[in-house]
Amino acid sequence: MKIGIISDTHGDYTSWEKAISYLQNADLILHAGDVLYHGPRNDIPSGYNPKKLIAAINDCKIPILISKGNCDASVDQMVLNIPIQSPYVFAVIENKRFLIQHGDNISQDEIHDLIFRYKLDYFVTGHTHVPVLKKHDNCIIVNPGSTSLSKRDDGINTISIIDDDGIYILDIETGNKILEIKN
Repeated sequence: MKIGIISDTHGDYTSWEKAISYLQNADLILHAGDVLYHGPRNDIPSGYNPKKLIAAINDCKIPILISKGNCDASVDQMVLNIPIQSPYVFAVIENKRFLIQHGDNISQDEIHDLIFRYKLDYFVTGHTHVPVLKKHDNCIIVNPGSTSLSKRDDGINTISIIDDDGIYILDIETGNKILEIKN
């Protein structure tokens, strides 16, 4: 199975197209929120075109699970054909337990508690626009970063991919792996 993990697209159609080019054969996409609106604290992304992004997401042949971000509103759900779930998405995929939560209103202690309560294999978050990939006991905590508004020092926009080899963070411009945990 191949699972794409993205977050913080913020209405940027161009970065969605770059990200999705790496996910063409994915079985599922997990989106950790902030789908359409750029947000009042962010600059407008260079590829900002929420109407085109709406169409691309609605037409996407790959199933997508979306957790509501702090920039997602009720009006977004009116235009997307995919449910924006709030505040958590819980899924069991090939006997692996996933919990997705945007990350804007959760503490490290709460994350720790959720990991143990739900016996999670993956805790997926977003919000910071900085990728994270780390083990916490038997769980992998992953923040794919942002496809459009990176807050990394080098400005690299990123996604994450889980496949048979493990999980990694990918630069959507070059395709280079920048973080990785192998199986």
